[in-house]
Amino acid sequence: APTLIGGRLTPRSAVIPVALSAYRRPLGPLAASAPCSCLWPAAAAASTAIAAAARRRAASAASSMPAAAQASVGSNEKFKVGLCQTAVDYDKTKSLANVRSAVDSAVAKGAQLVVIGEMMTCPYATKYFREYGERLPAKGSSDPPCGEKAPTAKLLSDLAKEHKVWIVGGSLPELEGDKVYNTCLIFNPAGSIVARHRKVHLFDIDVAATDKRPAMKFKESDVLSPGETMTLVDLPWCRAGIGICYDVRFPEYALALRKKGAKFLIYPGAFNMTTGPAHWSVLTRGRANDAQCYVAMVSPSRSPDPKDYQAWGHTTLVSPWAEVAFEAEHEPGVWVVEVDPAEVDRIREQVPTSYQKRSDLYVPYADDTAEDDDAAAESRRKRARSSL
Repeated sequence: APTLIGGRLTPRSAVIPVALSAYRRPLGPLAASAPCSCLWPAAAAASTAIAAAARRRAASAASSMPAAAQASVGSNEKFKVGLCQTAVDYDKTKSLANVRSAVDSAVAKGAQLVVIGEMMTCPYATKYFREYGERLPAKGSSDPPCGEKAPTAKLLSDLAKEHKVWIVGGSLPELEGDKVYNTCLIFNPAGSIVARHRKVHLFDIDVAATDKRPAMKFKESDVLSPGETMTLVDLPWCRAGIGICYDVRFPEYALALRKKGAKFLIYPGAFNMTTGPAHWSVLTRGRANDAQCYVAMVSPSRSPDPKDYQAWGHTTLVSPWAEVAFEAEHEPGVWVVEVDPAEVDRIREQVPTSYQKRSDLYVPYADDTAEDDDAAAESRRKRARSSL
């Protein structure tokens, strides 16, 4: 079914799920800028020539760079984003009411795109993920979400259609067969699901307490399965890349989204009182600096019950210059901020890192040719999970 984007009908193919395996490339030779004296003279000369040629190509590309570093998707005009930090209750109907109230408020304040936090209608604990899980329409289906099987998805669809806005619907536990995924749904103003992102990197950590921080152990993989694609969606103003919480810790993921044209990275997240104070702001600013994008991190509010999972809150928007444009505290709230995709172009022109990469010297460190097949990658993930 076509999607209304920027005043024109666009096929669903405009929403781009990209297999992660597409970014696994063989590890190239590590060429030194000054060859080791132990190399044979011919090899040393060849190495020097390769490095010099790479530097010339980078310099030439930078000097001949077009006015826009990459062709834009959408109008490239400024737009307003509503950031909704809502309270999560054990009574799902109360959580849904909080979401409705927040979206209504964001639209009243002028939001054209509304973003909600991770697990916005489910308490954040593995024991609740199946209990609060929802069964969604099959991928590619034009059927609307069912209110009985997927009340959160149904509400978001209704709100997008009612207000004629785009919604990045935080995340919810998605049930498919016997699996559970941490899934973010994106709705267009017609109320249709135009993309779904299943959290790629599962939150499996075991952090010891110190005199400065409390302990934190959490293992999503006890219940959740990881997604296998990265997700981009064409908004009327620009292309956006979607991640969920722990996905933000991986710069390769953000850079891959940027390479595919993203100017705005959106991460519903729910950091805690151990990782939040230390890493929330640093990671948000880091991904903005790496990818030269706007980055939004949207959290649920912190529970007043100290026995509950304690979300850090601090919903944040960072500019492509890595400046904090907005940061909340931990209470429930709704804020509307402006995003300017043209500013992304200006920053990328002034600091042209994408033209200056030295592929002759390095590739992403995750590209390990000794363990490049899918089976080996899954084996590595299992070893990491079993160590916690």
